[in-house]
Amino acid sequence: MEVIQAYFAGLDVYGWLEIAAMVVGIYYVYLEIGKSRLLWYVCILTSILNILVYWHNNYVSMTVIQVYYIVMAFYGIHAFKEINEEAAETLGEERESRQQKVLIRRFDWKTAGWTLAIAVPAYFALVHIIRAYAQAYGGLLFPSQPWWDAFIAVGSMVGTFFLSKSYMCQWYIWIGLDLITVGVFVYSGMYWMALMYVCYIVMSCFGIRNWRRNGVYID
Repeated sequence: MEVIQAYFAGLDVYGWLEIAAMVVGIYYVYLEIGKSRLLWYVCILTSILNILVYWHNNYVSMTVIQVYYIVMAFYGIHAFKEINEEAAETLGEERESRQQKVLIRRFDWKTAGWTLAIAVPAYFALVHIIRAYAQAYGGLLFPSQPWWDAFIAVGSMVGTFFLSKSYMCQWYIWIGLDLITVGVFVYSGMYWMALMYVCYIVMSCFGIRNWRRNGVYID
């Protein structure tokens, strides 16, 4: 008990921010499982906390990507409203009945094609930017950090966009990214953030189960 008290007593402001980011982030994924529109508002709060944590730990692209999340949150609010309106026309059910279901769109290969066409060049461009930033200002924790940092960032951009479009495959993208992120954060000593992503992996499995069980395709 004394060890635990000493640990928390020794935390600086960024340590507490990391814990806060973990708690809010877990709540965000909980809302994502049920596909609640509230998740986008929590996404904004999570992103603000993550900006402070990632910047302090020199994860440049993962810091910048939080701005993208905030923009996508506003888009997601609109997109979820739009899919509810489509469901009202397609399903023709009462609002209460629709709210008990998870409304999903079918993923198509055309979307996969143009997503890869954008994501791959963006990945290599981001690696170059991070490496240039590291040479100018230093701060890399390990040699391959730019490659992992950029991969997680670009993959997260794709996953967030797919979530806003209500594609089931977004869950599988998150599980893969979260597994990588856990390893990166453990290596970096960001244990609370690593724990958050472990929780994300477990919750993503529940998300897949819930979307499969209660999901309704509207297209």
